[in-house]
Amino acid sequence: MVFCISKDMSNKTIIEFLKEYMKDPAVSFHMPGHKGRSDIFEKTGYGDFLRNIATCDITEIPGADALFCPETTLRSVMDNYAELYGAKHTELLINGSSAGVMSAIIGCVPVGGKLILGRNSHHSAFSALRLGGINPVYVRPGVDPYSGLSGEISPEALKQVCKAHPDADAVLITSPNYYGMLSDISSLATVAHNYGMILIVDQAHGAHLKFFDDDAETLLDKGGYIPFPRHAAEALGADIVINSTHKTLLSFTGSGIMNICSDRVDISAVSDALRMLQTTSPSYLLLASLDINERIMREHGRAVIRNWREDLFRFYRKALRINGVRIAGGRMIAETLKKGAETVKQAAADTDDPKIAEITAASLFPMYHNRAGLDMTKINISMTELGISGEQLDKELRLRGIISEMVHGEYVMLMTGAGSRSSDYDCLLAALQAISDSYGISRPERRRPRPAVDFVLETAGVPFEAMSVPLYEADGMILYDPVIIYPPGTPIACPGEILTLDVISFISEAIGRGEKVTGVDEEGMIRVELTH
Repeated sequence: MVFCISKDMSNKTIIEFLKEYMKDPAVSFHMPGHKGRSDIFEKTGYGDFLRNIATCDITEIPGADALFCPETTLRSVMDNYAELYGAKHTELLINGSSAGVMSAIIGCVPVGGKLILGRNSHHSAFSALRLGGINPVYVRPGVDPYSGLSGEISPEALKQVCKAHPDADAVLITSPNYYGMLSDISSLATVAHNYGMILIVDQAHGAHLKFFDDDAETLLDKGGYIPFPRHAAEALGADIVINSTHKTLLSFTGSGIMNICSDRVDISAVSDALRMLQTTSPSYLLLASLDINERIMREHGRAVIRNWREDLFRFYRKALRINGVRIAGGRMIAETLKKGAETVKQAAADTDDPKIAEITAASLFPMYHNRAGLDMTKINISMTELGISGEQLDKELRLRGIISEMVHGEYVMLMTGAGSRSSDYDCLLAALQAISDSYGISRPERRRPRPAVDFVLETAGVPFEAMSVPLYEADGMILYDPVIIYPPGTPIACPGEILTLDVISFISEAIGRGEKVTGVDEEGMIRVELTH
C-alpha cells in the first residue's frame, strides 16, 4: 500500500481529499487515538451512532441539556468522568485542550498576576497570557542526554523559580510533552504548594496514562512491577489536569476534558473563563463521543489497555533488533525487556496461576530517569546511523503507507492509540526492516546529541500586538511568538523575552545548517512587539 499526497491532490477541496484518502487509507501513527477505525465502536455497541452521524448532529435542543448550564445529560457525563479520573469536578471540552489550558490559566491567575510555566508549553498557554494580561516566568525543562530531546521539568528547577518569584499565582507544567517525556508531578506539586501556588498540568497527550497505571496495579499481586504513577491525578497533587481524550483514546478530534482536583481551585472562576472560550453552539457529535469514550474506557478499558500494552511490548522487542534503528529510551526499554523476562520466569515458578502469562515486560516499563518517566505509547525513531535524516525517514514511511505524527530533528515520532491494531505495528516493523535493508550497513560512529543551550533573557511582558521584522534587525525587541529549534524542541526564546545578538546569531546559524526552526518564516522574518 502506498499513500502519497500529490501536487494535484493538494488543490482538492476537503471532501475531495477525504474521499480520495478513504479509498486507500494509510496506517495511522498520528492523532486521533481511534485511528479512523470503527471496529472498536462496533464491538462495544456504538456502531449505530457512527452510522447515523448526520441525524445526531444537533445542538442544544430541549432535552439535550446545555453546555454552559449542564443539569441532566451533560452533567451525568461530567460526573462520570470525575468519578473515572478521581476528580472533584470535570468540564467537557469541545474546543480542544487549548480551551482548557487557557481557561485554567485565566481562572487561576488574576490580571497582572504571574504564571510560572515551562518553556515547552503549548501555544495556547502563550495565548492565555495575552488574553488574561498575565506576566510569564519561564522554567526550562531538561534535555534527555541520550536522545537530545526536550525532557522533564525538575523539582529543583521549579523550586529555584518559585523562590525567585514567590508572588506567582500558579504553575503550568506540560507532562507528558510531545515526545512522551514525563515530569515528576508529585514532587512538582509539593514545590508549588509549599509556595502557595496552584499546579496546572497540561496532560493533553496523557489521557491514557491513568488507565496504564491502573492496569499495572492489578498485576501487583502477580509479581508485576508498578512504576511511580505517571498520570497527574489528585493523589499526585495536581490541582487542574487537562486531557485531550481524542489524542490517544477514543473521542473525536477536538474533544477533551478538564479535571479540577482540589479545593485550591475556584471552580466557578475556571468555568466562567471556559464559557468565554467555548462555542455557544456545541457539537453534540463531539459531546457524544466524549460520552462513548468514557463508557468504553470504564467498561472495556482493561482489555483495551492490555492489548495496547502487549502490542507495544512486541513492537519494541522486535524493533530494537533492526539494524540502524535507534529509539528514544531504547537503552531503558532493552533493560526493561530483560527485567520483564526474568520477572515472568520467577513468577511462573512461584505460582500456579494459569493467567501468569499476562505478566510480561510490557507491564513493567520502569522510569526512564530519576522519578520521571517516558510514555512508551509515543515511539520516537531515528535511523541516522544509516545516513537517513528525520525528513527522509518520514518520507520513506509515507511511501510504505505509514503516516507519522511529526518529524523533529533526526527523529520521527509515531503516536499509538487505543484504536491501534496489532497489524499496524506489523506494518511499521516491516517498513523499518525494508528501509534498513535498502540503506545498508549502519555506521559505527553516531552523532552525539547537541548540548543544551541556555540563554537567559530578560522578560518584558507578553506583547499584545505584533509586527514582522528581519531576524537580523530584532536585537533588543520583544518577541511575540516562541522560536523553537528541533531537536530538542524547547524554545530558544519565548514570548515576552527581549532578543539579544547572541540569540539571533544562534538562531541564524541553526537556519543556515538546515535545522528545523519555527518562529522564523521562510523569508527570515520574525514577529516582535509592535512599536508605534
